[in-house]
Amino acid sequence: MELLILVWRQYRWPFISVMALSLASAALGIGLIAFINQRLIETVDTTVMVLPEFLGLLLLLMAVTLGSQLALTTLGHHFVYRLRSEFIKRILDTHVERIEQLGSASLLAGLTSDIRNITIAFVRLPELVQGIILTVGSAVYLAMLSTKMLLVTTVWMTITIWGGFVLVARVYRHMATLRETEDKLYNDYQTVLEGRKELTLNRERAEQIFKQCYTPDAKEYRHHIIRADTFHLSAVNWSNIMMLGAIGLVFWMANSLGWADTNVAATYSLTLLFLRTPLLSAVGALPTLLAAQVAFNKLNKFALAPYKPDFPQPKAFPGWQTLELRNVVFHYQDNAFSVGPINLTIHRGELLFLIGGNGSGKSTLAMLLTGLYQPQSGAILLDGQPIAAGQPERLSQTVFCGVHRCLVIRPPAGAAGETRESRAGR
Repeated sequence: MELLILVWRQYRWPFISVMALSLASAALGIGLIAFINQRLIETVDTTVMVLPEFLGLLLLLMAVTLGSQLALTTLGHHFVYRLRSEFIKRILDTHVERIEQLGSASLLAGLTSDIRNITIAFVRLPELVQGIILTVGSAVYLAMLSTKMLLVTTVWMTITIWGGFVLVARVYRHMATLRETEDKLYNDYQTVLEGRKELTLNRERAEQIFKQCYTPDAKEYRHHIIRADTFHLSAVNWSNIMMLGAIGLVFWMANSLGWADTNVAATYSLTLLFLRTPLLSAVGALPTLLAAQVAFNKLNKFALAPYKPDFPQPKAFPGWQTLELRNVVFHYQDNAFSVGPINLTIHRGELLFLIGGNGSGKSTLAMLLTGLYQPQSGAILLDGQPIAAGQPERLSQTVFCGVHRCLVIRPPAGAAGETRESRAGR
């Protein structure tokens, strides 16, 4: 998965250390089963030292297992901290135009829901890793006891895992849809919170927002979350029942087919019981990892500015004299509204009034003048030198402090009137 590959790239050596601890934990767990088999089942050891040795192995297993899980969880939280910080920095570096296209609701969903899902996945990741490693290690140990029984048990376990993955795949599809529905709900929340005064005054509009916007989205979320939980619980119960069935199958092969004696069957059953909890935990943890991958993909779809750790300060030009807009055209991607072409020259110290009605483009022109919006065509020149499209901060730092103090935006005095920008476009 792309998320785990990124963790590997950023924390390679800590990740290797954590995997080594997980392998040691699995080896100790299997060693404890072998100890029980050799010292307490096959040949009963009646010496006093067997109990301290057994307790020592238990304590060592607990310490190593706890250490490996804590190490992996800590590594995950370091990664989430870095991911959250980089996401915030990318928002700060992204053009205002792109931020407005995405909307604050989608970004808040990314900062809360997506980051939370990734955090939960790393909390559950130790269970998944432990389950996989213990399954492989236990299979090797069972092969040493009886190859024929292992082959039949492997087929049984393969059917178990395959059925679990089929159910988990359905969980993944519903989780992907849930993430899109969450964006709709965040937009509904934002509409209600930001328009609370207007909706209080206009109850008909409030009813429309509640019944036609919020309610369908909430019902869609309820439908998919119930379906996701249904398939998840089905996967867990399927695995649980099949593991119990494997124990009965082992004793049937040993007693009815004569493939092994009772001691080997007991060791097989003990190993399967030991494997049951980690394997079920791994099946239960897998949907959280899938949800984290969905969240990670959603964060990447924002297409924010690339991450840069520094905050470069552009060179200022306090002595500038003229700011020129030459055939500047800007249009919004989500609708047909556009401004331009604009031809305008502003001299230092000039007092500029932008007069026009709602939707005439006053705010858009102000955003262009301050470098917060980038024109689709045309050029912006400072003292006759064009400002590169990739350096809007140069215009913002150089011009904004000087322009915003002498830029007045107001509606027209009458119903009709010629705007400053319409005259500039001629």
